[in-house]
Amino acid sequence: MYNALGISYGELALKGKNRGNFERILNTRIRNILKGTDYKLTIDSSKLYILSDQENIDEIIRKIKKIFGIVLISPSVRVENDEDEIKKAVLEIAERAYDSGARNFKVDVKRNNKKFQKKSMDFAKELGGHILVNSKFEHVKMKNADVTIYLEIRNSTYICTEKIKTYGGLPLGTTGKGLVLLSGGIDSPVAAFMMAKRGMFVNAVTFHSFPFTSTQALEKVKDLSEILSLYIPKTRLFSMNILKIQQEINQKTNKDLATILTRRVMMRLAERLAKDRGFGALITGESLGQVASQTIGGLTCTNASVKDIPVFRPLIGMDKTEIINIATEIDTYEKSIEPYEDSCVIFAPKHPVTNPKLENVLIEEEKIEDYNELMEEIYNNMEIFTFE
Repeated sequence: MYNALGISYGELALKGKNRGNFERILNTRIRNILKGTDYKLTIDSSKLYILSDQENIDEIIRKIKKIFGIVLISPSVRVENDEDEIKKAVLEIAERAYDSGARNFKVDVKRNNKKFQKKSMDFAKELGGHILVNSKFEHVKMKNADVTIYLEIRNSTYICTEKIKTYGGLPLGTTGKGLVLLSGGIDSPVAAFMMAKRGMFVNAVTFHSFPFTSTQALEKVKDLSEILSLYIPKTRLFSMNILKIQQEINQKTNKDLATILTRRVMMRLAERLAKDRGFGALITGESLGQVASQTIGGLTCTNASVKDIPVFRPLIGMDKTEIINIATEIDTYEKSIEPYEDSCVIFAPKHPVTNPKLENVLIEEEKIEDYNELMEEIYNNMEIFTFE
């Protein structure tokens, strides 16, 4: 039935002089994700459409729903700007809607092509009358109709009854590159998704403590990266083993500060990696007050370990239920709750300090004489995994 998909941009349409560049990036993303699919990309009176046969439409929708920058997808019937052809298509669509249970309808016409002589309101009334005379429908309802038949009259006419809401945001890569600290938990994959939705191309770094943590824990993070690659193509995962410095922290420092000290290690290593690889920001999954290290005091101490680039925390004001809902939507939740421990729980204190002072944290770090040497060794033994 459908032979076209209307693509609505959302906030991308507000980009003024930059809109053309954003559109080019979005079109490239569409072409890349639809490789091997039979389709045609076309612009009709400033609106983007994907043309294809009915047998490909569902698969195309499934793929492009994951593309940031698109706010709505409208599965449509495309016909020539001929009144008889339009009426025939509208009647077929109305009959299908009635057979699916609709008992009243509305027709909504937008006439972008002013060469089409009939005005939008007049043509909508005419089409409504055509449906009432020639179908089983007996009622028009202007508010909250069971089905609304939308027409956009451009160089061709596009008719639809459904507008599929997608993620919106900005096309991937339009706002720079970021590096997410990816654990095996629920939060950090959602943080990566949220920043990618804002147009940031995101790669990930993870930290493990093998053999104190299992190989399954790292495989779990790799699986999460694989899921994220559906939204962020060519995702890279950088992996570092921080066990040696964790052991030093456990043996030589105040155990109640172990979580903050370990977190600072991760942030320092991540910042070095970001600067070496051209990432403009770090991204974390921290939510204020969720755990002891995510208090204002804890975040202050963590922030102080990063000197030259910003740290983005897209989940900072969200509660756990909101985060879980997004994780479920993007298919990371079930993987995240698999019971494999990550580095954060190794040597975790029974009574962590909830309001640490930076001066005390710095004193504890000074107790590790070979701190810089250990950090260098960890960094130089980093592994890299790529997900297409």
